[in-house]
Amino acid sequence: MKHRILLLAAVAALVGPGAAQAKSARLDIEQLSYDTVHDAARRGVIALDGQGRPLTFLLRIDKGQVLPPHGANGGVRLLTVISGTLFWGDGDRMDPRAERTFGPGSVIVVPAQGGEHWAAARKDDVLLQAVVVGDGALTPEAAAQVTP
Repeated sequence: MKHRILLLAAVAALVGPGAAQAKSARLDIEQLSYDTVHDAARRGVIALDGQGRPLTFLLRIDKGQVLPPHGANGGVRLLTVISGTLFWGDGDRMDPRAERTFGPGSVIVVPAQGGEHWAAARKDDVLLQAVVVGDGALTPEAAAQVTP
């Protein structure tokens, strides 16, 4: 019993002070710097990789704006719709009849290479969060959903 108490005291002394100093923080997205991308959306970068490329960013698309067809390179992109209704199409030619709609909470996987697509905010303002996976990989459960 005496050894257990000493062990617990030693562990508390090692982890206690350091753990108490590490705190989570809420990010105020209104304080980010936003640049214009594809002449139709504003991008606020949250995190960069070692070469200064965006790893995590927010994308704001105002109602009525359309991002023209474009591709992605450099890693799988995971897009999460935070708010609004996103109209999304795959391919290098825009065809509104082929668009799918995604509401808040939807996650879209964009392939690492190619993955031509377009996006539109036809109904309301849209806020997306994008995470670039880089050299990582999807889990088998996620990959099974995106592999034809």
